[in-house]
Amino acid sequence: MKGSTELNKRLRQAEIKQRRLTVLTQRYKEAYTIQGALLKLSELASTISDMREFYPAIHKMVSQLLHAENFYVVFYDSKKELYSPQYFSDQKDQQIIAQVPSSAFSTGLTGFVARTGQPLLCDTEQFEQMVRAGQIQAQGSPCAHWLGIPLCRGQQVIGVMAIQSYNAEKLYTAVDLALFSSIGGHTITALDRVKSRELLEDTVRQRTRQLQKINSSLQKEIKERTNAEQLQAALYRISELTASSRDMNSFYHAVHQVLSGLMHADNCYIALLDNDKAKLTFPFYLDQYSPPAQERPLSRGFTEYVIRCADARLINTDTADQLVAAGEIKRGMADPVKPARYSTSWLGAPLLIDQQVIGVIALQSYDQSDCYSEAELNILRFVSQHIAVAIQRKLITEQQKRHQEELERKVFESTRELRQTNLFLRLQVEERKKTEQKLFYEANHDALTGLANRQMFLQQLKQQFALSKRQPLLKMALLFIDLDRFKLINDTLGHHIGDAFLIEVSKRLQSTVREHDLVARLGGDEFVVLLTSLQDETDGEDVAERIIEMVRQPFLLQGQQVHSGASIGIAYFSHEHSKAETLLRDADAAMYQAKSMGRNRFVIFNDTMREQMLQALTIEQVMLQALEQQQFIAVYEPVLCGAERSLMGYEVHTQWQHAQLGSQYDFRAQAIQAGILPQIEQRILQQACQQLALSSSDGGLLTIRLSVQHLQLTDLYEALKTRLAGVEDIHRLCLAFSEGDLMQAGNSVNMQLQQLKQRGVRLALHNFAADLAPMGLLMQQQFDFIKLDAGFCRQLARNEQKRQLLQMLQSLALSYKFRLLADGIENAEVLNLLLAEGCCFMQGKYVAGCYEATALAETPSVIFQQLA
Repeated sequence: MKGSTELNKRLRQAEIKQRRLTVLTQRYKEAYTIQGALLKLSELASTISDMREFYPAIHKMVSQLLHAENFYVVFYDSKKELYSPQYFSDQKDQQIIAQVPSSAFSTGLTGFVARTGQPLLCDTEQFEQMVRAGQIQAQGSPCAHWLGIPLCRGQQVIGVMAIQSYNAEKLYTAVDLALFSSIGGHTITALDRVKSRELLEDTVRQRTRQLQKINSSLQKEIKERTNAEQLQAALYRISELTASSRDMNSFYHAVHQVLSGLMHADNCYIALLDNDKAKLTFPFYLDQYSPPAQERPLSRGFTEYVIRCADARLINTDTADQLVAAGEIKRGMADPVKPARYSTSWLGAPLLIDQQVIGVIALQSYDQSDCYSEAELNILRFVSQHIAVAIQRKLITEQQKRHQEELERKVFESTRELRQTNLFLRLQVEERKKTEQKLFYEANHDALTGLANRQMFLQQLKQQFALSKRQPLLKMALLFIDLDRFKLINDTLGHHIGDAFLIEVSKRLQSTVREHDLVARLGGDEFVVLLTSLQDETDGEDVAERIIEMVRQPFLLQGQQVHSGASIGIAYFSHEHSKAETLLRDADAAMYQAKSMGRNRFVIFNDTMREQMLQALTIEQVMLQALEQQQFIAVYEPVLCGAERSLMGYEVHTQWQHAQLGSQYDFRAQAIQAGILPQIEQRILQQACQQLALSSSDGGLLTIRLSVQHLQLTDLYEALKTRLAGVEDIHRLCLAFSEGDLMQAGNSVNMQLQQLKQRGVRLALHNFAADLAPMGLLMQQQFDFIKLDAGFCRQLARNEQKRQLLQMLQSLALSYKFRLLADGIENAEVLNLLLAEGCCFMQGKYVAGCYEATALAETPSVIFQQLA
């Protein structure tokens, strides 16, 4: 028994110990569960930053520990008596919670826990008691069991967390209440942590948003500034293009490149109005699908629409349909962009100058993804103004350039023409200079020898004469040289030998004097040497002796040896010489004295010779008096034709009827020296014209010899024309000029001879072949007669060369239509020879026969018909 009691006691103790262990185990499990829940809650508070995620996580954690399919959290503001549900998950009332006002929680179990601040475990019975006691009001669907705890921050209730069960088999216990209360106590801490993190993150997000907004604003500002800079750079570039582009085509392409930097511009064109504003031209056109547009008249396309509006327009497909409906544009018109068919977006702006539209710049897109916007419209509107100004400047520049090029072309052409003219003038001037130099040389130099002629010699003589007048100490001498036997050499050996002889003499003369001394040929065989800066008067004699010795040496001319000599007259300058011509006259007189003394010598002019010259001067005075007293009369020598010696006319000669000296014929040299020969010839010409007027109109030809001064001197030439103007039968008058005079005058009288010929006057070349027989003289003028020199005619019978020259002259007569007139026929031999050679006109004592030389006979008019 005792043993049994002891066993029972031990059994009881074991049972008590077992119960204690069970309780401890249970408590340990509960503590472990609570610890796990709290750790989980702490983990949630650390990982979750969004309250919208936090409450579902709490719900999930509670559901793992308790039966919590229905779970909600409501916050409570005791000051405002305001309930705000934060999380609500319910099997039955989930759909109506949104319509339940917050005040409904204040009268229910939630409001009761919030007011009392105590946890509440309520079943259906207790719930009904509380409703009957008026502590709460029934809200929502009735549950089988409800468990709620207050959420406190310190001593203040800030909310309620509750779970409820609609299943009577799933009831809550005090253990559940303790566990739920522990979770609720730490939930506030976790909630604060999450809210703090959420608040921080919200703050960060707000700051981030602010920064993003600021950054966006800055980026927008930067973009706007960048766009403005790009736009400004584009404007600068457009402005620069007006000066940098070479031509309009490159200018338009450069403008297109600028636009491409601002917006999508794969399809671009520029249209300009013409001056009449009736047509559009497209200086620039770039399109993906359309060929370059051609000039066309205005229509109702997009381009014309912008021109009419005078403002930029953005046209898409819908806008185009509206414009078509409004009648602003017409589809199918020949618009270069063909908007109704192809483009999905069209952007155009007018080009305005002084508020006047000059054209349009347009962009278009065929891709729906590249449609233009209002911003691009504004950019194009702004840029178009500068493009218009640039186009205008460029067009003006191009126009100015074209005008400049045209001006330069005209200037170039004018300059080229002027240059050509200047070149032509320069060539003419040079040619004229050469001609003048040639003419000057020819006028001042002897054509045969190249020595200075009479004109140049007299000019140099006058200059030295004036210099000697100013400087009395200077000594000067003039040597007048006449060649001996020259006429014989010329007549016997021929003119070509005579010319060669004169050329060789000129060379020898030049070799005997100094470089500054002057050697000149006055004509024929007369030469002069002007010696200047002499040291002694005997220097002139030394030079004269050298010349005589030099000329005395034989000449070998074309295989023939010729001998000659020289007669020299020397005149030294003295104060008694009043002018240069007197020095030449004195030297000439000394030369004639030397010639008369036997030739091959020199004579120095002295006082005796001067007295002889005074006597000659006296004769000249007498001749002047004779001219005043009309002592010079005309006499007529007949000119015959053919073997029958029919009278063709007369040649007029001058006779001097002097009271003491009688009738004189050989006074021409004295008249020339006295300078009155032209006056005498004028008097004789007057008498001849009077005689011509008295004869019948078909009478013979009247020939009168005149000196060349009548052609050279203006007053004498005008007097001659006046005299000829009064002659009715001018064709019956023939004026003769000597070969020597015309050779000396050169080309200076050609015009006067031609004018006389045009008046109808007959012209004759007098004394041809007396000296050089120049054939060129026959070809320069249209002579009617060539009068052969009497000496030439007398030598024909014994000189074969003379006869050959006659034959050649006869041939030339047929070609140049002149007649040969032979003079000095003194015998039948010469007459027959001339007739045989075809020379039918003649003069001379032998042929004159019975004709009187005092009257003008009548001849048949057939003579003039032959001469015509």
